[in-house]
Amino acid sequence: MNKLKQTLRTSFICIPIITALSACVPTTPQWDSQFGQSVRQVQLQQTIDPNAGRDVAVNGIDGASGREAVVRYRNSFKEPSPANPSFTIGVSR
Repeated sequence: MNKLKQTLRTSFICIPIITALSACVPTTPQWDSQFGQSVRQVQLQQTIDPNAGRDVAVNGIDGASGREAVVRYRNSFKEPSPANPSFTIGVSR
């Protein structure tokens, strides 16, 4: 019985000390060295042309067509499309 008490007393003292000391293990330098790496990788995977901002020539539609597309887009908010007729079930006599 005395041996059991001694073991329990030692356990109750050692377990909190070991737990407290494990909090002092420096793990953040390992995490900080790769902080943001996943975001940079996903950004690179989603970018078609990384040098697009530096290119002088733009691939795509010409200026006049692009301007008309933007004008039509902006006017779509000024003149809303006509409302669709209300939903009817189609019951007849």
